[in-house]
Amino acid sequence: MKKSTQLARQIIRAVGCANGLAGRQLGCENAVEVIKASPYFANVQQKVPLKWGKTIEEVNTGRHANALTGVTQTCRQLAHETRQVIENKEELLVFGGDHSCAIGTWSGVATALRPAGDIGLIWVDAHMDAHTPDSSDTGNIHGMPVAHLLGYGDKNLARIGDRLPKLLPHNLCMVGIRDYESAEQELLERLGVRIFYAHEVDRRGIQDVLQEAQYLVTRNTIGYGLSIDLDGFDVSYAPAVGTPSDDGINALEFIKALLTIDLTKLIATEIVEFLPKFDDNQRTSEQLVSSLVEYIYKTKEFQMQSVNEIVQRVGKCDESVRVSQSL
Repeated sequence: MKKSTQLARQIIRAVGCANGLAGRQLGCENAVEVIKASPYFANVQQKVPLKWGKTIEEVNTGRHANALTGVTQTCRQLAHETRQVIENKEELLVFGGDHSCAIGTWSGVATALRPAGDIGLIWVDAHMDAHTPDSSDTGNIHGMPVAHLLGYGDKNLARIGDRLPKLLPHNLCMVGIRDYESAEQELLERLGVRIFYAHEVDRRGIQDVLQEAQYLVTRNTIGYGLSIDLDGFDVSYAPAVGTPSDDGINALEFIKALLTIDLTKLIATEIVEFLPKFDDNQRTSEQLVSSLVEYIYKTKEFQMQSVNEIVQRVGKCDESVRVSQSL
């Protein structure tokens, strides 16, 4: 009987972070619950091997600057969870919550993989999210995760997992940026972070931009992550966000572009800033979240199967050569 060469499908472990106190508007803390109950997402779960893991509930110590202690505790819990998923060699998919959860997500991933090497990150967003507590006028910590992942800002946040920066500037690409303050821009440009502003995305097309970004975040790393803020997309595709910004990325073109980039090196995906109470009657944002998960992981699965088939064929060719040489 011929032995099957079909590989087992790798489990995608979905981790939730029900946080919203660090955002401009409350409501993102309900996103995980809505996604879990979504009929659109139920359809996706029939197509990809996804299993829900733990959902982290945020620690409430107030809003704005007062949220700092709570965000730190929440992100520590999330980092512990994401680190465990990576160490268990499962695919990691994180649903926020406001974007402050990224500090926990990527601190856990980076710490887990530190012995193997550095990680890269593609940050899809309308905003730079590169403030520190000292530079921010609002004190909203969802506008600070990038700075802390780079090692700047509050030391307790920046040192979650270990004391080292979780990202190196040349391993980070920002995509779709169009709403930011000078302090953020000065920090990122001084550090040499590659920023694909919205006007460059419009000029070149999202496919070309994503392909370059994927190259940049993998050339010196063991793999990369995707952190996707829904406000990176045009409001016509993602109305349910707390900080909307006009002239965003065309979500349909973004999904098409996913088919053209190498996802075999994708370590983890994070989707954040879905604010359900602002969704329209068609539940457009809810559908977008589901579509992103489906296309990212179906595409990766196809690419991994193709790579494995090539490896198996090469192995058979090598064996044939060895046999012929021994004759």
